[in-house]
Amino acid sequence: MKIKVTTPIWLLVSAILALSAGAVFAAGENNGKPPATVLKTQLKKVATATVDKDKRDAILKRIRQKFNRPEAWSGYFTQTTTYADSDETAVASGRILIQGPDKMRWEYEEPEKQLLVSDGKTVWYYTPDLNQVMTGAVKDIREARIIISLLAEIKSRIKGFDLTVEENEKQVMITLRPEKGAESPPFESLRMIFARPSLNLMTTELVDLFANRITIAYRWTSGPDPALPRARFMFVPPPGCDVMPLGQ
Repeated sequence: MKIKVTTPIWLLVSAILALSAGAVFAAGENNGKPPATVLKTQLKKVATATVDKDKRDAILKRIRQKFNRPEAWSGYFTQTTTYADSDETAVASGRILIQGPDKMRWEYEEPEKQLLVSDGKTVWYYTPDLNQVMTGAVKDIREARIIISLLAEIKSRIKGFDLTVEENEKQVMITLRPEKGAESPPFESLRMIFARPSLNLMTTELVDLFANRITIAYRWTSGPDPALPRARFMFVPPPGCDVMPLGQ
């Protein structure tokens, strides 16, 4: 049976969803639980209530402030993709290194080794087994531009989107959906789950335009740490590596 994998462009979008994690996550928040266990716990259906305007604006302001800090965070992730056309599920995991507001390094270890890295200007997606790298400028990849803008400037009114903030005694959930009739929406919905009262990000969940669901759980082990050299978030293709444009 052929194993489905998430396409490179959606690996990119999934990774960008996690950029806010490095800005709002305290190391050790998961109390040593593996990401998959944390994810299962977080996604249990619980009653929530929509917050009022003043509280919503205060929450979003705190997220904006934390997201822009140039600090480094590292840990582990588990990415679960559920495909709408077959109900099959694919699970990937590995190590993650993030530096606000726009640098990231994802080292996929299971089920196969892959590397997704960006210095904020360029993105590289490397598959060692194929000795192939896909690369492109962030400014030229529409999905990347939209997601980065949403996280860095998240506020109660975002052009082209409806934003809701809900909470219960343990969590705050922020959901973004394209407005009805929006032209070329980038996704069907995007949800971020934060712990209360710290607003530490625990999970991101994206439903793409094909109704596939991409969920990422994080276990951060270090951070905030001093900023790292830019070279840590760059990639130099090895000899003989095929270089291809990303997103085409």
